[in-house]
Amino acid sequence: MGRKFLMVVLGLGAVAGFASGFAHLGGWCRYGYGPGGHLDRQSEFQRHVADTCTEAALRVYNQKNPAGAKP
Repeated sequence: MGRKFLMVVLGLGAVAGFASGFAHLGGWCRYGYGPGGHLDRQSEFQRHVADTCTEAALRVYNQKNPAGAKP
């Protein structure tokens, strides 16, 4: 009884997981797309991380190469 129940639950979980994945791939998921969706927030976060990394790299570059006359 327990093993069959576990097999059914795992099978349903696999089907639901694949269905959710295909829904996201196909654009059928209503929560991920459009303004305010998690994909919009994800893109905004990626831009923020890129800006932060760029600023840190420029800060280190300017410390190692101070402004002034170059030989």
